[in-house]
Amino acid sequence: MNNYSFDIFDTLISRRLANDKGVFVALREKLRRKTKLQFPDYFIDEFVSLRLRAQKVAHEISSYPEITLNEIYAALGSDFPQMKTEHLELLQALEEAIEIENCYPIPQNVSRVRNIIESGHKVFLISDMYLSKVVIMKMLEKADPYLCSIPLYLSSELKMRKADGTLFCHVCNDQNIQPSSLIHTGDNFDSDCVMAKRIGVKYIFYQDSLLSKIEKSYFREEQNFFLQLFVGASKQTRLEGYDLKPSYRLGASFMGPMFYGFVHDSLKQAVNAGIKRLYFLARDGYLLKIIAEEIMACFHYNIEIRYLYTSRRSTYFASLFHLTTSSFQWIFQEMDNIVTFNVVSKRLHFKENTLIAHLDADLKQSLISNGLDNRLTNKLIARLQNELLSNSILRDKVESKARAYRETAICYFEQEGLLQDERIGFIDIGWKGTLQDAIFKILKSKKPNFKLTSYYLAVTHFSANTSPENRKVSSYMFPSIRAGKGPILELLLQCEHGTTLRYQKNDAGRYEPVLKTPSVHLEEWGLDSYKKGIRNFSRTLSQSLAAYPDVETTYAAITPILIEMLEDATPEVAATLGDLFYSGNIENSNTRIFAPPFNVSQALSYIISSREQRNSYTQWFDGSYARSRLLPRILIQLDPRLNFLSIIKKYISREELREKKRYVKRFVQLHLGFTRE
Repeated sequence: MNNYSFDIFDTLISRRLANDKGVFVALREKLRRKTKLQFPDYFIDEFVSLRLRAQKVAHEISSYPEITLNEIYAALGSDFPQMKTEHLELLQALEEAIEIENCYPIPQNVSRVRNIIESGHKVFLISDMYLSKVVIMKMLEKADPYLCSIPLYLSSELKMRKADGTLFCHVCNDQNIQPSSLIHTGDNFDSDCVMAKRIGVKYIFYQDSLLSKIEKSYFREEQNFFLQLFVGASKQTRLEGYDLKPSYRLGASFMGPMFYGFVHDSLKQAVNAGIKRLYFLARDGYLLKIIAEEIMACFHYNIEIRYLYTSRRSTYFASLFHLTTSSFQWIFQEMDNIVTFNVVSKRLHFKENTLIAHLDADLKQSLISNGLDNRLTNKLIARLQNELLSNSILRDKVESKARAYRETAICYFEQEGLLQDERIGFIDIGWKGTLQDAIFKILKSKKPNFKLTSYYLAVTHFSANTSPENRKVSSYMFPSIRAGKGPILELLLQCEHGTTLRYQKNDAGRYEPVLKTPSVHLEEWGLDSYKKGIRNFSRTLSQSLAAYPDVETTYAAITPILIEMLEDATPEVAATLGDLFYSGNIENSNTRIFAPPFNVSQALSYIISSREQRNSYTQWFDGSYARSRLLPRILIQLDPRLNFLSIIKKYISREELREKKRYVKRFVQLHLGFTRE
């Protein structure tokens, strides 16, 4: 019968910090707040390095292969003879307290231990650790009292280590078992795997407690306490959801960390600005509000957070007071879909046959000949725009419909409290801010002194309607020539309900949104797990930050790195995010998988396709590429356009490239014009 042994740290329990040095960083922060102890500033500032040096010195002077925490602080005291014994004892007690208060169980392995014991096998705990048995037992008891009943073999107590194999031999001799019958699980490849194998012990290398590629990407300074807490929260949340869908880990380790700082900073800015009510706009604000709820539960800011059902589709038309050329920007907008007459009819809230009946006979015939569901030519668009402006009867009907929609929208907005305060706040992902401009325009018609501040993750540019009354505060700036990450970021902000189509009054006299049926694939994809990962991360990090209110929260060092990682996404992120369905237009039509993997035939077709045709294969090339098999990836790398652009981008900025493109275009136009003459 096999016997089993487990390492303790980062195998059965872990710390709410990025790594083991986080304990020393946390102790340094405590020393900074304990002014009565009167430690010199240089000692506190350099404590992490001094503590690591003391551990090294203790090893060098010890007669045994393992040391204790007492010996480490004795070595520290030898470097500072002026330090009193009670100060050293206090430092040691603080470190032990931090170890205990920051530990948590790793459920995957704790559950495995229970199952092994219940099946009749023996289990032992084997650890190379300088902490005392008393402290480690307290940590095990806090993590899971069940672990306290398992035999513990501790290097600091036995003066033997796994790292040289002696501790494995001692366990086998003490338990009277053969090394070949022991299966050991641990996270340290050298001591838990290499040395185990040399002794004849079978091993299982547990790697999930190691920092992921995503966590390593922004954990660039291990003595930064904020990063220790932030990465620690991501790791803990990820480990807690080991048996859930991949969408949970996407929320816990990617989406949550990416957006948490934006939400937290926006809340603090809104509070400082005196805003009493902050609205998260549907649908991009749905998951952002979940993050905010967990922040509010820990920090109790003096602000009310609410959710507002709205959309471009429900708001743009309602903001139309007079039909002018500026209205055509959204009426004839062609983003992810083509503009047809039927699309224009829907945006003007007309049935196709009703709208076409109001048009000039010649234009009507031209539209029918073109096909009402076919793409409008530029000439037809110009004629239709002219008709909308010159046909007074049609223009009056459009404006009358818009007025009715606006009155209903105002009733809903007023019901939700948007007109109660002098200034309110919105939170949204951003881009141009045209949705907020439309809502501002609607509400200002009801309340002339209405003021709005919108907090955005990013903007491509500030709209012409930006003003002190309609403020826009962005965390980041994506210049319009470098946009493109927008669809990916929007895709991260999934929502369980459909798009807001309009508002209506129910039988109880309340105004409610009329919603489009939500996508059915989200349940199978794992939206509930995704939300759970985001909520758990936000709760864990909020609790950690609330325990250290003086820590500097440098979120700006994290979000841009994660955004850039979308260009080099891990296979799991690419597969999980790429399986979502996407539509990039007001109507939410033309829905398709965002970034499917390429097969061989698709890779070949992609290479020879035009730029417009490539969008039919994927909306996120880097994601599709990351989740494709080797052969399709090799084929895509042979694409001459891809290689040419890579070389160009390496040496020429996008702005320079655009300028050179304009120069070539003008040269060709001039040359062709001369040839024609």
